[in-house]
Amino acid sequence: MENNKKNYLIFLLITAVLMAVLFVTAACQPQKEKAYVIGIVNPNPGAKEITNGFISSMREFGYIEGENVTYIRSEKKKEIDSAIKEMVAKPVDLILTVTTPATRKAKQATEGTDIPVVFAMHDPVASGVVKSPADPGGNLTGVQLRGSTPKTLEWLTVTAPGTKHLFVPVAYDTRAARQSLNDLKKVSEKLGIQLTIAEVSSVEGLKESLLSVPESTDAIFILHSILVASNLDIIINTATDRKVPLVSSGHEDYKKGVVLSYGHKNTRVGGQVSRLADKLLKGVPSRRLPVEAADYFLGINLKTAQNIDMEIPDVVLKQADNIVR
Repeated sequence: MENNKKNYLIFLLITAVLMAVLFVTAACQPQKEKAYVIGIVNPNPGAKEITNGFISSMREFGYIEGENVTYIRSEKKKEIDSAIKEMVAKPVDLILTVTTPATRKAKQATEGTDIPVVFAMHDPVASGVVKSPADPGGNLTGVQLRGSTPKTLEWLTVTAPGTKHLFVPVAYDTRAARQSLNDLKKVSEKLGIQLTIAEVSSVEGLKESLLSVPESTDAIFILHSILVASNLDIIINTATDRKVPLVSSGHEDYKKGVVLSYGHKNTRVGGQVSRLADKLLKGVPSRRLPVEAADYFLGINLKTAQNIDMEIPDVVLKQADNIVR
């Protein structure tokens, strides 16, 4: 009887030692790092730098492509629906959307899932994507791009005080086009500036509209329209021939030859979005991450200004964030 008890205690001791060894061994084993899959839907060819800025900034947060993160990218407008459905079915850990159409489709496709969506789009509230910037609700948050148009026109009036008539080519290929046009209408009415709006739906239509720019036009204004912004070279040629300034409320268009542009920097927006994405991937709910506003920068192209015999006032040059000389 005594021997059985002694053997039983020895058995318990050996078992405890073995369990302790197994526990220590398991604890010493390197833990496998979680690998993430992120979907990127960016059908705007003029906003590729948002994607590049996002991926670059994600590296700074420790997400290295090919090591602990895989990106599934979709850049074709016609493939938005199928691409998002594939991402949701996979499922991915997060979806980045650029443009209003892509974000609206991602919102619909991810309803009822726990997949967070982080966006870069013109106006998420007006487009019905979030309830408010402070309280996004649901599974979406991101960066709002809308807001630069009124100030762009103000900068133009400082640069060219005699401006009274604008020619505005626009394609309604995204809600941002109508929203930015509404912003332009409001501020131009206050400033007593006439607008000639040319609605276009194709490159050929854009070319035709530029053949009928009114003689009284003082400047050509570029809004947030994918078709128009993707064909700036055509408009720049017309503006140069007519000796009128071409201005833009888009992103860094001064680099492409626009005399004056006031808007966000795509790479910087990509960085903003990546910071939100990192928090989402670490488990912070979207509803606790308010929508952020993009920062805007004034860019001046002095080469183009010289080509149209336009002098840029010192007060504008001193406040410009970027100048092409």
